[in-house]
Amino acid sequence: MNLGGKDVQNFKFFYRNGCHLCEDMYLLLQAYEKFETISFELINIDRDPKIKDKYGLLIPVLTDNDENEICHYFFDKQRFEAIINISNLG
Repeated sequence: MNLGGKDVQNFKFFYRNGCHLCEDMYLLLQAYEKFETISFELINIDRDPKIKDKYGLLIPVLTDNDENEICHYFFDKQRFEAIINISNLG
């Protein structure tokens, strides 16, 4: 997707309700929602058995739009910011 000449980077956040690690990671991800070129799709793994089988023991999981894993259990700020090229967002 293109937003005013800038490509929007889409990410998927796999979580489960009541998961404290999921809540912790999502709080950290919210800081990046201020950038118009970053989008997160929130996916509750308990709503789809195939997704639950794939990510059930790893949640929370952050992936790119193609489901290439960026991190799980804990947010990897350094890796995520390298992927989004944070210096070019401001």
